[in-house]
Amino acid sequence: MVKIKDGYVMSSCEKTEFDRMNTLPRKTSGRVDYYFKPQTKYPPRIYVFMHAEIWCDRNRRPMGLYYAVPFLSRPMNRVEIEYHHFNIRLCYYQYGDWDKLIYAEEQEADELDKENPGSGTAFLEKLKSFTGTYSLIG
Repeated sequence: MVKIKDGYVMSSCEKTEFDRMNTLPRKTSGRVDYYFKPQTKYPPRIYVFMHAEIWCDRNRRPMGLYYAVPFLSRPMNRVEIEYHHFNIRLCYYQYGDWDKLIYAEEQEADELDKENPGSGTAFLEKLKSFTGTYSLIG
């Protein structure tokens, strides 16, 4: 179940939409893809696409990633799938700093380890191995 902020009162429209979305079945799996975008007129960054299996190439075009190939992928954990269940739009995150990305992914790796022991740790090691390959210093 999605945690709603304590004390938050939903309007009738929000409550109706929440109830409608909450009754829909949850996805059973998902994929997270990691793309590197080198420096152009903006600094280099890494894009993290949630539910990457539903992203079309054309949806990545505004970010300049139309022909890009992900350098790393991992399965979504149950907590992420539940969190993104209520998304009505495609969701991605962008990072311009390896430390922030690794900090965020450590939390997800812990959840992956709970579901499938060792998979989160292995993923985190792979991710850290790319820090030398993809420089985020602009």
